[in-house]
Amino acid sequence: MKNITEPFTGPRLRVALLVIPLVLLAMQSDTVDAAEPGDSRPNILLITTDQQFADAMGCAGSEGLNTPAMDEIAKRGVRFTNAYVNYPVCLPERYSMYTGRLPCTRRLADAKNKPIVSLGNQAKLAGYRTAYFGKWHIQDQTFSTKDRKHHGFDVYTSGRDATITENAVGYLSQPNDTPFLLVTSYYNPHDICEWGRKKAGVKEKKATTMRNGDVSISPPLEDCPPLPDNYEINADEAEAVMRRRNIVDKKGPNAQKMAMSFDRDQWRQYRWAYNRLVELVDNEIGQVLAALKENGLDENTVVIFTSDHGDGCGAHRWHQKSILYEESCRVPFIIRWPGQSRVNEIDDRLVSVGIDLMPTISEIVGTPMPDGPYFGLSALPFALDEHSPAPTHRYVVTEAEVDDDVSYKGRSVRTPNFKYHRWSDGSNREQLFDMVNDRGETNNLAQEPEFADVLEAHRKMLADWIERTDDTYTDSEAVVRAYGN
Repeated sequence: MKNITEPFTGPRLRVALLVIPLVLLAMQSDTVDAAEPGDSRPNILLITTDQQFADAMGCAGSEGLNTPAMDEIAKRGVRFTNAYVNYPVCLPERYSMYTGRLPCTRRLADAKNKPIVSLGNQAKLAGYRTAYFGKWHIQDQTFSTKDRKHHGFDVYTSGRDATITENAVGYLSQPNDTPFLLVTSYYNPHDICEWGRKKAGVKEKKATTMRNGDVSISPPLEDCPPLPDNYEINADEAEAVMRRRNIVDKKGPNAQKMAMSFDRDQWRQYRWAYNRLVELVDNEIGQVLAALKENGLDENTVVIFTSDHGDGCGAHRWHQKSILYEESCRVPFIIRWPGQSRVNEIDDRLVSVGIDLMPTISEIVGTPMPDGPYFGLSALPFALDEHSPAPTHRYVVTEAEVDDDVSYKGRSVRTPNFKYHRWSDGSNREQLFDMVNDRGETNNLAQEPEFADVLEAHRKMLADWIERTDDTYTDSEAVVRAYGN
């Protein structure tokens, strides 16, 4: 396999001398090249939320949703509107985000007990200070919070969203002349899971405690947003997705299944609650952005904003994540670099968030990518220059899996105009959607004769991806590997 991400150095940087926070803990001398005094390279603030789909921002056109902090980041940078996760579930996607590796390799790497290079390592190699506040949720033994040599963060604390903000603001207030990579990993709007359990009637306190700010379970309907245009379940929905709707949790009430039985009014209330949770986390983000300004760091800090996966939010009557529909897989992705990036623009190039973060941040700090194979591409050139000749993705792939009596492995292939879903087993295993005219994925074109060539082309792209990346996807009919029926 060829490593398609070539080593690079960072772009030419502006000369500036700014006061940057003090190192809270000494960096490990065996992995760090010391930065020069008065280092003018940019700081990096990576802000992540949990379970936020791409359109859940005011700047994305969401009505009834007030997100001034997220909107400010977008107004001062570039918002990539076709950014997809590599896996729409927390743990495997976060593994990709912080290692640049494909989710399907996670268990293999863990079994081999092989140290994995992280974003923290990359920044430390460049002489950056590193700090991580918030949700971790990467539970592999070779890459965990107990092994700081491998995950590369000098400072790590968990805590609820308010604590994350408090720690980040404190970090930013301490003077230092060494650049930093600071991660604030927020929980909300993930608490919509707890809201859904409460609304569905689950009684266990632990399962229904909204730890990062409570919101009403029964808001007035006149205050609630309308149902999405793609609210109804597709008539030819994949068997794998139907099975995921109905999986029985042997440990107790299946809150997700219960929530998917909401009526139309309850789904509208769900959407109202989801918006309120997005606003809560936006307020936390706003405080961190304010701290950048108050400490003279704003003009020399690259801000990257994204999320680990989305939420169905009633589309296809879907609650939470796990599957290949847009609402679960497409997330915010914004890059803002004062004085360098394009300003208040949107870009529809394809971004594969999990595997693209590592090369993007490596390019900013000026560190070559580790030995591969890596398959991500830096999004930085396009944040700086709309017409950059840098390589871009021809298509991006998202993984999914449903474990019931049968294990259904899923993959989607997103190209500029279409999206192809493929499941390894069951009925209705293929879907093809026109992403120009049917962004809600309501009209499956896989059986339409006029789209036969488009379908075959996407099968071939998936087959190419599987071959090129050693993807663990297997198909009971071996259709994809055979390049079609």
